[in-house]
Amino acid sequence: MVITDKSSGSASYLPKGHEAPVPMKQLAIVYHPRYEEDYPTASVETPERVRVIREELNGKYEFITPQAASEEDIVLVHTRPLLQEVKQEPLLFEVASLAVGGAMHTAQLAWEGIPSFALIRPPGHHASPASHWGFCFFNNMAIAVERLIREGKPHRVLILDIDLHFGDGTHNFFQGRSDVVVANIQEEERSSFLKKVAEVLNAAVPYDLIAISAGFDRYCLDWGGTLEMDDYRILGAMVAEKAASSCHGRRFAILEGGYYLPHLGKNARSLLEGLAAA
Repeated sequence: MVITDKSSGSASYLPKGHEAPVPMKQLAIVYHPRYEEDYPTASVETPERVRVIREELNGKYEFITPQAASEEDIVLVHTRPLLQEVKQEPLLFEVASLAVGGAMHTAQLAWEGIPSFALIRPPGHHASPASHWGFCFFNNMAIAVERLIREGKPHRVLILDIDLHFGDGTHNFFQGRSDVVVANIQEEERSSFLKKVAEVLNAAVPYDLIAISAGFDRYCLDWGGTLEMDDYRILGAMVAEKAASSCHGRRFAILEGGYYLPHLGKNARSLLEGLAAA
Protein backbone atom coordinates (compact mmCIF):
# COMPACT_ATOMS: atom_id res chain seq x y z
CA MET A 1 0.00 0.00 0.00
CA VAL A 2 1.25 3.48 -0.87
CA ILE A 3 -0.20 6.72 0.48
CA THR A 4 0.65 10.38 0.11
CA ASP A 5 -0.46 13.45 1.96
CA LYS A 6 -3.31 13.82 -0.51
CA SER A 7 -4.72 10.38 0.25
CA SER A 8 -8.11 9.87 1.77
CA GLY A 9 -9.83 6.87 3.20
CA SER A 10 -8.46 4.35 5.64
CA ALA A 11 -7.51 0.74 5.85
CA SER A 12 -7.75 -1.79 8.62
CA TYR A 13 -5.83 -4.99 9.07
CA LEU A 14 -5.86 -7.86 11.50
CA PRO A 15 -2.83 -7.73 13.81
CA LYS A 16 -0.25 -10.48 13.63
CA GLY A 17 0.35 -12.88 16.49
CA HIS A 18 1.52 -11.59 19.85
CA GLU A 19 5.26 -11.39 20.39
CA ALA A 20 7.45 -10.95 23.43
CA PRO A 21 8.54 -7.30 23.85
CA VAL A 22 11.96 -6.42 22.46
CA PRO A 23 14.17 -4.60 24.99
CA MET A 24 15.21 -1.26 23.51
CA LYS A 25 18.81 -0.10 23.64
CA GLN A 26 20.81 3.09 22.98
CA LEU A 27 20.41 4.49 19.47
CA ALA A 28 23.18 3.44 17.08
CA ILE A 29 24.68 5.15 14.03
CA VAL A 30 25.61 3.00 11.04
CA TYR A 31 28.47 4.67 9.17
CA HIS A 32 31.44 3.83 6.94
CA PRO A 33 34.30 6.25 6.12
CA ARG A 34 33.82 5.53 2.42
CA TYR A 35 30.52 7.42 2.49
CA GLU A 36 32.72 10.52 2.51
CA GLU A 37 34.43 9.60 -0.76
CA ASP A 38 33.94 11.82 -3.81
CA TYR A 39 32.27 9.46 -6.28
CA PRO A 40 30.70 10.72 -9.56
CA THR A 41 27.39 12.47 -8.79
CA ALA A 42 25.76 15.90 -8.79
CA SER A 43 27.80 18.69 -7.25
CA VAL A 44 25.30 19.37 -4.42
CA GLU A 45 25.41 15.75 -3.20
CA THR A 46 28.80 16.20 -1.56
CA PRO A 47 30.81 14.14 0.93
CA GLU A 48 30.46 17.08 3.33
CA ARG A 49 26.81 16.13 3.84
CA VAL A 50 27.89 13.02 5.73
CA ARG A 51 30.91 14.68 7.32
CA VAL A 52 28.96 17.47 9.04
CA ILE A 53 26.44 14.99 10.45
CA ARG A 54 29.20 12.66 11.63
CA GLU A 55 30.96 15.51 13.39
CA GLU A 56 27.74 16.57 15.12
CA LEU A 57 26.94 13.03 16.30
CA ASN A 58 30.45 11.87 17.16
CA GLY A 59 30.77 10.98 20.84
CA LYS A 60 27.02 11.06 21.39
CA TYR A 61 26.09 7.67 19.93
CA GLU A 62 27.75 4.37 19.15
CA PHE A 63 29.02 4.13 15.56
CA ILE A 64 28.79 0.76 13.81
CA THR A 65 30.61 -0.14 10.58
CA PRO A 66 28.58 -2.09 7.99
CA GLN A 67 29.58 -4.35 5.15
CA ALA A 68 28.64 -3.85 1.51
CA ALA A 69 25.48 -5.41 0.17
CA SER A 70 25.83 -8.26 -2.28
CA GLU A 71 24.57 -8.10 -5.83
CA GLU A 72 21.85 -10.55 -4.84
CA ASP A 73 20.69 -8.11 -2.19
CA ILE A 74 20.51 -5.32 -4.75
CA VAL A 75 18.46 -7.34 -7.24
CA LEU A 76 15.81 -7.95 -4.60
CA VAL A 77 14.57 -4.54 -5.80
CA HIS A 78 16.48 -3.61 -8.95
CA THR A 79 16.84 -5.15 -12.38
CA ARG A 80 20.18 -6.61 -13.44
CA PRO A 81 20.52 -4.08 -16.29
CA LEU A 82 20.33 -1.24 -13.74
CA LEU A 83 22.89 -3.02 -11.56
CA GLN A 84 25.23 -3.38 -14.54
CA GLU A 85 24.77 0.29 -15.42
CA VAL A 86 25.88 1.44 -11.97
CA LYS A 87 28.81 -1.01 -12.05
CA GLN A 88 30.23 0.88 -15.03
CA GLU A 89 31.43 3.48 -12.48
CA PRO A 90 33.48 1.28 -10.10
CA LEU A 91 33.92 3.82 -7.29
CA LEU A 92 30.25 4.77 -7.36
CA PHE A 93 29.21 1.11 -7.34
CA GLU A 94 31.44 0.32 -4.37
CA VAL A 95 30.13 3.20 -2.25
CA ALA A 96 26.51 2.67 -3.34
CA SER A 97 26.79 -1.02 -2.38
CA LEU A 98 28.12 0.05 1.02
CA ALA A 99 25.18 2.42 1.38
CA VAL A 100 22.76 -0.43 0.74
CA GLY A 101 24.68 -2.57 3.22
CA GLY A 102 24.46 0.23 5.77
CA ALA A 103 20.71 0.51 5.30
CA MET A 104 20.29 -3.25 5.66
CA HIS A 105 22.37 -3.29 8.85
CA THR A 106 20.36 -0.38 10.26
CA ALA A 107 17.06 -2.14 9.59
CA GLN A 108 18.36 -5.34 11.18
CA LEU A 109 19.49 -3.47 14.30
CA ALA A 110 16.04 -1.91 14.60
CA TRP A 111 14.42 -5.31 14.27
CA GLU A 112 16.64 -6.55 17.10
CA GLY A 113 15.52 -3.69 19.35
CA ILE A 114 18.18 -1.05 18.67
CA PRO A 115 16.82 2.21 17.24
CA SER A 116 19.25 3.20 14.51
CA PHE A 117 20.22 5.77 11.92
CA ALA A 118 21.96 5.02 8.62
CA LEU A 119 24.40 7.86 8.03
CA ILE A 120 24.94 6.89 4.42
CA ARG A 121 25.28 8.23 0.91
CA PRO A 122 24.37 8.10 -1.90
CA PRO A 123 20.70 8.53 -1.02
CA GLY A 124 18.19 6.14 -2.54
CA HIS A 125 14.50 7.04 -2.58
CA HIS A 126 14.48 8.12 -6.26
CA ALA A 127 15.85 4.76 -7.43
CA SER A 128 13.11 2.62 -8.99
CA PRO A 129 13.52 -1.03 -9.97
CA ALA A 130 14.72 -0.25 -13.49
CA SER A 131 15.75 3.42 -13.34
CA HIS A 132 17.37 6.01 -11.09
CA TRP A 133 17.70 9.77 -10.84
CA GLY A 134 17.97 12.57 -8.26
CA PHE A 135 21.45 11.62 -6.95
CA CYS A 136 20.14 8.10 -6.15
CA PHE A 137 21.43 4.84 -7.64
CA PHE A 138 20.12 1.96 -5.50
CA ASN A 139 17.08 2.26 -3.25
CA ASN A 140 18.64 1.76 0.18
CA MET A 141 15.33 1.81 2.04
CA ALA A 142 13.46 -0.50 -0.29
CA ILE A 143 16.23 -3.09 -0.29
CA ALA A 144 16.62 -2.99 3.50
CA VAL A 145 12.90 -3.46 4.09
CA GLU A 146 12.49 -6.08 1.39
CA ARG A 147 15.39 -8.13 2.79
CA LEU A 148 13.76 -8.24 6.25
CA ILE A 149 10.41 -9.21 4.71
CA ARG A 150 12.03 -11.99 2.65
CA GLU A 151 13.57 -13.28 5.88
CA GLY A 152 10.09 -13.57 7.40
CA LYS A 153 10.57 -10.85 10.02
CA PRO A 154 8.13 -7.91 9.72
CA HIS A 155 4.67 -8.62 8.33
CA ARG A 156 3.83 -4.96 7.87
CA VAL A 157 6.15 -1.94 7.63
CA LEU A 158 5.50 1.80 7.57
CA ILE A 159 7.96 3.90 5.56
CA LEU A 160 7.57 7.58 6.37
CA ASP A 161 9.29 9.77 3.76
CA ILE A 162 9.83 13.32 5.07
CA ASP A 163 12.12 14.48 2.27
CA LEU A 164 11.21 17.57 0.23
CA HIS A 165 10.93 15.45 -2.91
CA PHE A 166 8.45 12.64 -3.46
CA GLY A 167 10.18 9.29 -3.00
CA ASP A 168 9.06 7.89 -6.32
CA GLY A 169 11.48 4.96 -6.31
CA THR A 170 10.21 3.57 -3.01
CA HIS A 171 6.63 4.25 -4.11
CA ASN A 172 7.16 2.45 -7.41
CA PHE A 173 8.61 -0.67 -5.82
CA PHE A 174 6.03 -1.16 -3.07
CA GLN A 175 2.97 0.15 -4.90
CA GLY A 176 0.01 -2.22 -4.68
CA ARG A 177 1.37 -4.23 -1.76
CA SER A 178 -0.38 -4.61 1.59
CA ASP A 179 2.72 -5.44 3.64
CA VAL A 180 4.40 -2.04 3.21
CA VAL A 181 2.80 1.39 3.57
CA VAL A 182 4.81 4.19 1.96
CA ALA A 183 3.73 7.63 3.20
CA ASN A 184 5.27 10.51 1.27
CA ILE A 185 4.53 13.70 3.19
CA GLN A 186 4.22 16.54 0.69
CA GLU A 187 2.53 19.32 2.65
CA GLU A 188 4.31 22.64 2.09
CA GLU A 189 3.14 24.47 5.21
CA ARG A 190 4.75 23.66 8.57
CA SER A 191 1.69 22.94 10.70
CA SER A 192 0.03 20.97 7.89
CA PHE A 193 3.17 18.90 7.47
CA LEU A 194 3.31 17.96 11.15
CA LYS A 195 -0.44 17.30 11.20
CA LYS A 196 -0.20 14.95 8.21
CA VAL A 197 2.60 12.97 9.85
CA ALA A 198 0.46 12.65 12.98
CA GLU A 199 -2.49 11.43 10.88
CA VAL A 200 -0.36 8.77 9.23
CA LEU A 201 1.07 7.58 12.54
CA ASN A 202 -2.29 7.63 14.31
CA ALA A 203 -4.07 5.57 11.66
CA ALA A 204 -5.56 2.38 13.08
CA VAL A 205 -3.03 0.18 11.31
CA PRO A 206 -0.66 -2.12 13.22
CA TYR A 207 2.98 -2.18 12.14
CA ASP A 208 5.90 -4.41 12.99
CA LEU A 209 8.52 -1.80 12.04
CA ILE A 210 8.58 1.94 11.28
CA ALA A 211 11.22 3.46 8.99
CA ILE A 212 11.96 7.09 8.14
CA SER A 213 13.39 8.20 4.81
CA ALA A 214 15.04 11.16 6.50
CA GLY A 215 15.47 14.01 4.08
CA PHE A 216 16.40 17.33 5.67
CA ASP A 217 15.77 19.54 2.63
CA ARG A 218 12.38 20.55 4.09
CA TYR A 219 14.36 22.70 6.55
CA CYS A 220 13.50 26.41 6.59
CA LEU A 221 16.96 27.41 5.28
CA ASP A 222 17.19 24.54 2.76
CA TRP A 223 15.34 24.20 -0.56
CA GLY A 224 11.96 23.38 1.00
CA GLY A 225 11.71 26.21 3.52
CA THR A 226 9.10 24.35 5.60
CA LEU A 227 10.37 22.97 8.91
CA GLU A 228 12.19 24.43 11.90
CA MET A 229 15.11 22.59 13.47
CA ASP A 230 13.06 21.52 16.49
CA ASP A 231 10.39 20.09 14.21
CA TYR A 232 12.77 17.22 13.39
CA ARG A 233 12.95 16.36 17.09
CA ILE A 234 9.15 16.43 17.20
CA LEU A 235 8.94 14.14 14.17
CA GLY A 236 11.43 11.69 15.68
CA ALA A 237 9.53 11.65 18.97
CA MET A 238 6.23 11.05 17.17
CA VAL A 239 7.72 8.01 15.45
CA ALA A 240 9.27 6.73 18.69
CA GLU A 241 5.92 7.04 20.47
CA LYS A 242 4.05 5.19 17.71
CA ALA A 243 6.72 2.48 17.58
CA ALA A 244 6.56 2.00 21.34
CA SER A 245 2.81 1.49 21.22
CA SER A 246 2.55 -0.61 18.06
CA CYS A 247 5.75 -2.54 17.30
CA HIS A 248 7.82 -2.94 20.48
CA GLY A 249 9.73 0.25 19.68
CA ARG A 250 11.25 -0.99 16.43
CA ARG A 251 12.20 2.07 14.35
CA PHE A 252 15.04 3.38 12.25
CA ALA A 253 15.92 6.21 9.86
CA ILE A 254 17.99 6.44 6.69
CA LEU A 255 19.58 9.63 5.36
CA GLU A 256 18.11 10.89 2.09
CA GLY A 257 18.37 14.59 1.12
CA GLY A 258 19.48 17.72 2.96
CA TYR A 259 21.85 20.30 1.51
CA TYR A 260 22.13 23.26 3.88
CA LEU A 261 25.44 22.22 5.35
CA PRO A 262 25.69 24.78 8.21
CA HIS A 263 22.68 23.21 9.96
CA LEU A 264 22.48 19.72 8.44
CA GLY A 265 24.26 18.03 11.34
CA LYS A 266 22.13 19.83 13.91
CA ASN A 267 18.95 18.87 12.06
CA ALA A 268 20.00 15.23 12.02
CA ARG A 269 20.84 15.40 15.72
CA SER A 270 17.43 16.91 16.43
CA LEU A 271 15.66 14.06 14.63
CA LEU A 272 17.70 11.44 16.47
CA GLU A 273 17.10 13.02 19.87
CA GLY A 274 13.40 12.55 19.23
CA LEU A 275 13.80 9.10 17.70
CA ALA A 276 15.83 7.92 20.71
CA ALA A 277 13.09 8.92 23.14
CA ALA A 278 11.56 5.88 24.81
